[in-house]
Amino acid sequence: MAQTTQTHGKYKGVLVSKTNTKKIYAKLQMQRKKLIQYLVEKLSYIGEACVKIARDNGDYNDITGNLRSSISYVVLNDGEVMSGGNFVAKQVAPGYKKVKRTRKLKDGTVKEYMANVKVGGDGVKGQQDGEALLERLKAKFPWGVVLIVCAGMEYAAFVENVHHKRVLIDAELEAEKLFKQLLGKIVKEA
Repeated sequence: MAQTTQTHGKYKGVLVSKTNTKKIYAKLQMQRKKLIQYLVEKLSYIGEACVKIARDNGDYNDITGNLRSSISYVVLNDGEVMSGGNFVAKQVAPGYKKVKRTRKLKDGTVKEYMANVKVGGDGVKGQQDGEALLERLKAKFPWGVVLIVCAGMEYAAFVENVHHKRVLIDAELEAEKLFKQLLGKIVKEA
């Protein structure tokens, strides 16, 4: 707090600062911790929603269980894991499944057909690949509060972009919507 005095020796109108910077710093640190805790809580909620959508609503063929098993999220604060990172191996019972396939013909047209595909797997490779990708991504974000949602199988983007199957796109759209709902006001004011 600053105060003005008129009778400070020969100087008139002197401004003397009596601010306790240690107390201000301590209060700011407390507010910073509360803000980080709030951000971690909200981003964890968004991450959980994204993973649920990606695992439950993905319209790709679940042949081995690896792609679904490779989906998870993590919330970091200055590189430290605050929540998430829970990969769940999705088992697919052995057998055969009819799946829709496409074939590009010589004349450039695309033909759809049904194929009988052998299925089955324990999803462990997907879980391992997801964990490995998340480790690589975590290293890229050593500062700040960060939400990472990933599908760890190397073919996830191919399935989504080439075969037009919904792997993470629905999760991404939901994340944007939830981010605006839960954190939009804070971001606008910053």
